Order: sequence, then structure tokens, then C-alpha cells
Amino acid sequence: MASDSATGEETAPGGRYNFNTVAAVVFIVLAAALFFIIPGQIDTPLINLGGAGQSNLEAETFPQIIAVAFFLLGIWYLFVSFRLRQRNQLRDLNLEAITNVLVTLVIMTAYVGLIIFLGFVVGSFIMVFVMSTYFGNRNFILGFVVALAVPTLVFVLFTKPLVTSLPPFPIDEVIPNSWVIYPPLKYLSNKSIF
Repeated sequence: MASDSATGEETAPGGRYNFNTVAAVVFIVLAAALFFIIPGQIDTPLINLGGAGQSNLEAETFPQIIAVAFFLLGIWYLFVSFRLRQRNQLRDLNLEAITNVLVTLVIMTAYVGLIIFLGFVVGSFIMVFVMSTYFGNRNFILGFVVALAVPTLVFVLFTKPLVTSLPPFPIDEVIPNSWVIYPPLKYLSNKSIF
């Protein structure tokens, strides 16, 4: 490995491609795949926010615009990557960094199942609380409050004013009708003033 005196970083001998080139190609492929799968992943909106006859835009228009932007950024990154000469510092990661990434992936994978079976608020609460505790939070009261408040506010904002569908708490399957907390929770979930 040769060393670049200006930056102090090692450069790969020979060859013009490096890990940035590989990352750019992956970026381009993902952007292209997203562009083509987006129409099959987006349902027709239940309401037309633009009013009758005011908007002829399809629901997939803006996500596809973002995919095209990612594609163009990937192309730009690909051309720039041939001029970049830096050492791949991912090889220098220690066991703790790799463990943190793997634990995060496991938690996020479990989160998908949690929001399907327990709803967005409860699933997000568990995910945020577990992840913040794993990464060092020892103020459990504050962690509990933040982990409950933020998903609840996001859920209310997205489901009420923005009329977006998020998985609700399966109150009818989890809490028996005879429990004292069932009526207020059922009321809040169906007839919230928000």
C-alpha cells in the first residue's frame, strides 16, 4: 500500500475502482429496483387531497422521483469514486462496532413483527426502550416516557390529521372486554378528538 502524503491515507496500488465504486454500483442497482417495484407497492389513496379534478398525479409519482434522484446521485457517485483514493476503514472496525450493528439489525427485524402483532405504538415503544437501554441509557423513567410519548405522538399525528394508516394496537384481541381499562382504550382508539 502506498501512502498519500497530502491526506495521510493509504491508496490502493493499481486499479481505479475501490469500495466507493462498489457502493455506487449497489446504490444505482437499488435505485433502479425501487423505481420499478414502487408502482406495485403503493395502493390508490382513499382520499384525494387535491379535490376533484385538481390533481392527476399518480400515488407513485413522488416516490419514483426520489428513486430517480437516488439513481442520478449513484451515477454521480460512481464517476467521483474513480478519483477517490482512500483506505477502506470498514476493515478497521472492532468487535464492539460489529456487535452493535448486528444487535441493531436484530432489534429492527424484531420490530417489524412487533408492529404487526402489537401495533405501531407498543411495538415502537418496545423497540425504542430496548435499543436505548442497550446503547447506554440508564435513566429508565426518562427512557420509558420518551419511548411511549414519541410513538404515541407520531401515531396520533399520522392517523388523525394526516389520515395515514399505521398498525393500531389490537385492543380487541389483547385486552378482554371485562377489564376496566378496555372502554377508555377502545374509545381513544376509535373516537379520539385528534
